[in-house]
Amino acid sequence: MTGLIFRTQIQGATGLNAHLEITGDNPRLIGLRVCSSDELEKSGKSSRGYVCTGDTSVAAYWLQHSLPVIIMVYEPDRNRLLWESVSIDNLEITGTHWELIVPYDNEYNEEAAHKIANLSCTSPYLARLALDKALIELINSGREVYLELDEWINQPSSRGNLRICISNPDGGVYQWPFETSPDMPQVLRLPYLFPWASLSIDEEFYRQRNIIYDSNSLAPYVIESGEIARFRFRLELNELGRAFLAVEPYICRGNFPNTNQAISYGTEYESGLKFLLYRNK
Repeated sequence: MTGLIFRTQIQGATGLNAHLEITGDNPRLIGLRVCSSDELEKSGKSSRGYVCTGDTSVAAYWLQHSLPVIIMVYEPDRNRLLWESVSIDNLEITGTHWELIVPYDNEYNEEAAHKIANLSCTSPYLARLALDKALIELINSGREVYLELDEWINQPSSRGNLRICISNPDGGVYQWPFETSPDMPQVLRLPYLFPWASLSIDEEFYRQRNIIYDSNSLAPYVIESGEIARFRFRLELNELGRAFLAVEPYICRGNFPNTNQAISYGTEYESGLKFLLYRNK
């Protein structure tokens, strides 16, 4: 059986602010850009639907993305979602900007969910990393990132509640809550959700509560009433996360590594017409 789990996410340079996880026999991800019809009033409306716009660089990223990308528009007055997939056929690119029309009659419903679940995907594994790029970069910059997980341990059909907590330079904490699928114990699902991270218990958090802990354990800090297990983990980049930061500029955007312009290729070779013409471009 196929299901969809909606999750908000940190919006970085990708232009995506959420994603859908498709559960079932063929689990994978869909990138989302979710807008409100109110904020799109500035872009105007066409006779066919809402006009979404943005920088061409973002559209190029989406078209080269390893996972499908869709744009959703929420109409609060009608309490409904409209959607359209991002493709070269649906995008109109003019200079430095792109436009995409989300049709008024393309409503998100059970039939639409089936269509979205069957959109083609190049690599769900690369997609997992690309979606979390902003979070990976935050950790790499030195920000502290934690996971707080609450799970009903005696109710197999219950989903887990997971919160990503990010330290703010002014002392506050940003939180991004979302749900996880009930298909397995939640601590076993975390490596799939965050393959780029190593997890450890938040030792300072445990010490403040006078909890005896084993640094090699991922045990909950409390199980309330014998039913709700509460965890708090610290996220750090593992080898995969560090490697992704190194190769992402090329595999996701086609950016070549910087070359050392001070390299000499020899006076005779560099005096050739081909080399001189290229250097003077």
